[in-house]
Amino acid sequence: MLLVWLLTACALTSDNKSVFLADELSFILTAPPANKIATVDSHLVTITSKEQTHQFIAQVEYRRDEIAMAAVSPQGLPLFDFVWFSDKATEMNQYVPLPSVDIAFIIADIQLCNWPLEILKTAMLGHNVDVKQTPVLHENSIIWQRIITQNNRDIIKIEKRDDGYELENFIRGYRIRLTNLERENS
Repeated sequence: MLLVWLLTACALTSDNKSVFLADELSFILTAPPANKIATVDSHLVTITSKEQTHQFIAQVEYRRDEIAMAAVSPQGLPLFDFVWFSDKATEMNQYVPLPSVDIAFIIADIQLCNWPLEILKTAMLGHNVDVKQTPVLHENSIIWQRIITQNNRDIIKIEKRDDGYELENFIRGYRIRLTNLERENS
């Protein structure tokens, strides 16, 4: 029913702390940077994969060495929640059947959108990998664009927009749009 991208987005390595973005490219999951700690983001998440679209509402809380997320359907049905820890196993609850869901997929996309560029560059494992961020001057709603490439091939494109983020994974064939609902400091 939900989140085809969770099933096909990335493959998780056995240590639960890194995700394969492409066949020979891994991304190491890391604790939140200082500017995210003690913040809460609420998003309308729209995922498009193979011409299917799914939506849910997510609240993400960033703590020192932790990322906590709760997701509900647009109708208010609880879907899942989790707490990802940088130093121990993830704790997860599923309220509807989500076969083969791995939370590392969600964590990676959150980090790729939100973490500073320098952290992303050091968290990539692979040969001939480049992570670039450029300001977008010709489009009013787009602030910057990040492109992750390997061997001069685009792997992921991320756009920071006035109202959130849009990430496209060219290898896995999905697009995720995070539209900000509100942001508050806790």
